[in-house]
Amino acid sequence: MLMKKYLTSVVIFAALLCCISVQSTAQVNVMKVSGENINPLSDGLFYSLPRTVIKVDLVVNKITNVKGPYAEFADKYLGLSQVILTNSTEYSLSEIRLSTFEESDPSEFYFVQIPEKSKSREAIQLTLSQMGTLVGIRGGEDSGDQGTRVKMANSSVELNELPNPNTFERIDTLIRRISVDTTMIEQRVFKKVTAAKTPDQKAKEAADFIMKLDESKFNLINGYQEVNYEKGTMEFMYNQMEKLMNDYLQMFKGIRIVNSETYSFTIIPAAESVGKPFILCKFSPGKGIIDKNGNSGDIVQVQVEPANSLQLVKNTISDRNKGEKVKGLYYRIPEKADVTVTIGGQPRVDGSFTVSQLGAVTFLPAGTSGNIELYPGTGSVKHITLR
Repeated sequence: MLMKKYLTSVVIFAALLCCISVQSTAQVNVMKVSGENINPLSDGLFYSLPRTVIKVDLVVNKITNVKGPYAEFADKYLGLSQVILTNSTEYSLSEIRLSTFEESDPSEFYFVQIPEKSKSREAIQLTLSQMGTLVGIRGGEDSGDQGTRVKMANSSVELNELPNPNTFERIDTLIRRISVDTTMIEQRVFKKVTAAKTPDQKAKEAADFIMKLDESKFNLINGYQEVNYEKGTMEFMYNQMEKLMNDYLQMFKGIRIVNSETYSFTIIPAAESVGKPFILCKFSPGKGIIDKNGNSGDIVQVQVEPANSLQLVKNTISDRNKGEKVKGLYYRIPEKADVTVTIGGQPRVDGSFTVSQLGAVTFLPAGTSGNIELYPGTGSVKHITLR
């Protein structure tokens, strides 16, 4: 318990520092943190190497189709055949984006042990990033830690309701025949009745209004009114008639709304999981993104295949680790990997990235002095000057 508390406090302290300077003799011993191999009373500091996180963004278009109230009369009164006849929702996968970012690797923490005071003193300056990874003697770039997130666009669909009376007046003629002796008298009585309009009648009125608007637009642009309108006035009147006409047309054609939803997933490749697919989720045109344990939809997965270009280096490093007792600063040699996203077994997008944790970890000779600068994203050596 004492060891865990000590380790936690030192790691937090190291991560918050931008530049750490310590005093030591010519020889510095660096040990990998594993179990209880670090003496809690030792003087020194902790640092870590970075690891690569692969981020997959799935951009899904949600398409909502809303039927217009006069859809069944579109062909009869306006000659329109391409109209929405039923309310529906469908999804399409419009874009897949691959990217990477770095975070501290919890399996690659190291302790820089500072020897006891001696007559010969030498200043060693270590630079750490905000997440506690070793950068070198120069300032490094900060790497933001991002987690899985889902960004969704919520929307509501509303078809504009245009004013149109539901009733009309109908005049019925009643004829009364009255027989007086041998004379037949006819008496006409007119009765006014209010009746509800049928959908067919309302659709006919809306279609007639659309045709009138179309005619008015034509008359406006060809100067039928013989009025010298200013350019701005003509544009305003034309745009207003165009907008009103489109609103009425939606009553026949319906409306189609497209919203974009972005789903983000992160995976952390490891040497033991190489060759095994990472299942992210499932996708269905009728339901969109579904949980990977769902019963329907095509499986969306990511395959990571390393280039295996460091096999000889790894064998050499393994032999070198056996011979060295005291080690200097640890650094990484990253590996290239091909990343492929498949949907339903079909490749959709791929890319080549540097994946730090699939590479090799080695160390400098103990007591190395000079200037050393590491890449903050991979932990590999960027610049070194030895003395």
